[in-house]
Amino acid sequence: MRAITTPSRPVHAQIELPGSKSVANRAILCASMAGTPAVVAGVPTADDTRRLVAHLGERPQIMHCGAGGTTYRFLLAWAAVQEGEERLITGDATLLARPHEHLVRALCTLGADIDSLLNGHLVRGRRLSGGPVVLEDAISSQYLSALMLVAPYMADGLRITWRGRRLSRPYVEMTAAVMRHFGAEVEVDAERIVVAPGAYRSKAFTVPRDWSAAAFWYLVAALDRKASIGLPDLRRTGLQGDERVAELFSGWVATATTAGGTTIRHREGPVPRSFDLTDTPDLFQPLAFALAAMDAHATITGLDNLAHKETDRIQTVRDAMAALGAEVAVEGHAFHIHKGIERREPQAVLDPRGDHRMAMALAPLALVCGRIRIDDPDVVAKSYPDFWADLRRAGFGVGPS
Repeated sequence: MRAITTPSRPVHAQIELPGSKSVANRAILCASMAGTPAVVAGVPTADDTRRLVAHLGERPQIMHCGAGGTTYRFLLAWAAVQEGEERLITGDATLLARPHEHLVRALCTLGADIDSLLNGHLVRGRRLSGGPVVLEDAISSQYLSALMLVAPYMADGLRITWRGRRLSRPYVEMTAAVMRHFGAEVEVDAERIVVAPGAYRSKAFTVPRDWSAAAFWYLVAALDRKASIGLPDLRRTGLQGDERVAELFSGWVATATTAGGTTIRHREGPVPRSFDLTDTPDLFQPLAFALAAMDAHATITGLDNLAHKETDRIQTVRDAMAALGAEVAVEGHAFHIHKGIERREPQAVLDPRGDHRMAMALAPLALVCGRIRIDDPDVVAKSYPDFWADLRRAGFGVGPS
């Protein structure tokens, strides 16, 4: 358990964010399939990435992915194209309970040999035929990314028809951009993704700083009226969809690009009443808590797949809001904030329910509540292992309850 207390002074800090886990996982898989994983620099120490690097390097028969959905799905597709090799892809019980079968069915349509077991998926690698496959209302863009990443090694390449809901599209574009860096031929349009057969080529790649991690510092800047936070080497290049955090928070956080990276400062401005996160659902928690902390009545939509993350993020945020005295309502995949959180220390210990983003979104609320107690703080290791140290560096009290 961790107790987070508000800083005694305004937050003026330089925070070196980790490299993007999402970009790193894609680059590592491409470089490994090219036979030169060492060409990827700036690899973060996030648990998900660390496991992926270890498994691709050691190539064990049993690959345990912990709680990492991206790690699991990418390795599932990777194992399917390792000719003549058999592997069990497994993970924590919470990960195994998440949906993977749409990806498994798509791989099998393309020629894969996969058995679904209670403890994971048994994959017998072979040369996949590839060709056409249809994904209808895919609840995770990771399905498409996993298929795309191994498609150059399919005999006929890959032609995905993407129908219905197109959730988290920027992650598909990210996958295509990383693949092109390593020499793949990829086309992405409104309804089709085409990958030509071929092979990856070795080419140096540096993982950029993580805009998803930056979102929690935007939350800090939104709540501290005198905040000024430098984020060295964080740059907007269009590769990461979560760069949109600068736009979403623009009413109350000013973003400046500098020679050294990015600086964010609090500013006073109007707060929009509606937000659509269809393309960037990972920004839901910091945005929702920022709005509630400012007592802004607003609606957030585009949350279709959040029930299938590390936890049911909509329900987990709803429960935390109730513990913090806020009044919210959920209608389908829309989240309505009717009353903000109370400016007092909550009686309850807040449970992130195994979700790294939940823990990191709750901690800055100490700026409003004075003190926040969070259970299972080590979950941040999944994507941002140094988060608590960085929070302490910014002036927050971070200690045992």
